[in-house]
Formats: sequence, C-alpha cells, structure tokens
Amino acid sequence: QQRRQLQQGTILGNEAKPLPYLLAQMNLLLHGLETPRIEPGNSLAVALREIGDKDRVDVILTNPPFGGEEERGILSNFPEDKQTSETALLFLQLIMRKLKRAPKPGRAAVVVPNGVLFGDGIAARIKEELLREFNLHTIVRLPPGVFEPYTPIATNILFFDRAGTTSDVWFYEQPIGDGKKKYSKTSPLLFEEL
Repeated sequence: QQRRQLQQGTILGNEAKPLPYLLAQMNLLLHGLETPRIEPGNSLAVALREIGDKDRVDVILTNPPFGGEEERGILSNFPEDKQTSETALLFLQLIMRKLKRAPKPGRAAVVVPNGVLFGDGIAARIKEELLREFNLHTIVRLPPGVFEPYTPIATNILFFDRAGTTSDVWFYEQPIGDGKKKYSKTSPLLFEEL
C-alpha cells in the first residue's frame, strides 16, 4: 500500500516543452519510479481561481523558468492586479495557491531571480501577499554563475510554508568556494561546499 502510494501519488509535475518532458519522465523511470506523473503542458494554463483543496499539495520543490514571457492568454488565469508577463512571478503565484492549508500546511522551496525580491509594482504586491499569507522563513542567495551556461541571472531560493504569516526571515548568502571566481557547468557548486 505504501509503495503504491509512493509510486503513484507523491511525485507530480508538468512540463510544457517536449524534450524536457521526455527527459523528466526518463529520469524518474531510471530512478525507480514506475509510473511517473509528469504531464505535458503549461502549468500556468489553469486559472488560479479554479484551484481547490483537492488540487493542493504538501510540498513543492521547483526551479521554474524565469526571464521569459508568457502569452497574453495565460495572463487571464491570474488576478487582474497581479497579471504580469514575467514567468517567475506567475509561477510564484501558482505555487502559493497550490500549497495545502491548515491543519497540515504545505511548504515550498522555490528558485527565483532577484527581480522577485527587489521588484516593485506587481512584484511588490505578490511579495506582500507572500509575507502576509505565508511564513517566508528562509532566503538563500546563490553564488554567481550557479545556473550558467543557461542563465547568468542572480538567483535565490525561497523557503516558505502556509503555517501563518511571516515574522522572521533568515537570510543566508552561499559564498563562492575557495579558489573559484564563479560557478559554471564545468565548475559546479558541490554539495560539500554547502
């Protein structure tokens, strides 16, 4: 019973692009997941108002795409005052909506670009909701180059849960390892450096 639940009901996801979708499915199969539940399609295609309790999850771990723009039709799935073409902000809103509420609140770890933390306007409204409706307890600043060659954008990991409002936030800046100028595909961040 527990094995079936682990195999069929615990790991879910979506991928809009065909090649990453195939790679995600194969990766899970190679790691022993017999029935991966990665669906093809855009996660942002569902209206936030249609996400109910049955759609909520316990844990979200993600590095959503950022730096791109979504098509205009996707924006109507979000509240009018929080519609933006910036994908990182759209995904953050989706993640916030998908987390379970009390009595067993959901939790998330999300990679975001600096613009999410320091932006104004729509970014500030989404941040305000995050701080008011969620417990943003940790922000980890990742070192430069950690996602190169794919993007040089400065990134952070937000750790938050739905256990109440934010009171204290722990900030941590991951330093660059000794003897390195930056991280890259050929000089990656190693687990031992954390």
